[in-house]
Amino acid sequence: YSDYDNGQVSKEVFREILCLVENYVFRRAICGIPTNSLNKTFANLYRSVQKENYLENLKAAFQIMDSYKRFPSDTEFEKEIVSKDVYNFRTRNYFLDRLENHNRKEHVSIDEYTIEHILPQNPELSDEWQHMLGAEWQQVQQEYLHTLGNLTLTGYNPELSDRSFSQKKTIQGGFDDSPIRLNGYLKKTEVWNSDQIQNRAKELAVKAKAIWFSPNLSDDKINRY
Repeated sequence: YSDYDNGQVSKEVFREILCLVENYVFRRAICGIPTNSLNKTFANLYRSVQKENYLENLKAAFQIMDSYKRFPSDTEFEKEIVSKDVYNFRTRNYFLDRLENHNRKEHVSIDEYTIEHILPQNPELSDEWQHMLGAEWQQVQQEYLHTLGNLTLTGYNPELSDRSFSQKKTIQGGFDDSPIRLNGYLKKTEVWNSDQIQNRAKELAVKAKAIWFSPNLSDDKINRY
């Protein structure tokens, strides 16, 4: 902030720096990397950055860091994001807000919606749900219930409740009628099982990698630092 205030860093560069720092912290949270060393990490990071080429130097510094200081790679980030218990994640609303509103001028206020489990939380699933999930329906529910692929936003949570997937799609206010972008995948499928949950999670993970992008300097540039 002080470098921005005294004119050493332009507004555009300052925004990119903040974005990289945000991405660094969020990716680490998704990947479950402890935060107790961050104060020291950022202090050392600031001292190592050369002001004359601030942004490129910062990117290189992030890419060079390893072990517990690392900036999680796309591969690590995607692996963790599709399997993480997002429902109980501390910054769940921030996560879903960014996914929903990325490149969207008409901002959707997440606070006006509730989290919807597409596959219901009720351990006593209906026969229709059990049939759709297959013989291992209990294991599927346990493994995927709170993961990204099975979560969305709705203003009709009481109406959707434990209904079958087909009903959740077609009732008034259901997924097929929803203006929420996170429900786009649900409009394209008539079945909801482990394959669909995983496929949707992978699709959202690709979007997440673009939102919380990592620095990608070439090896030649990194070697300069």
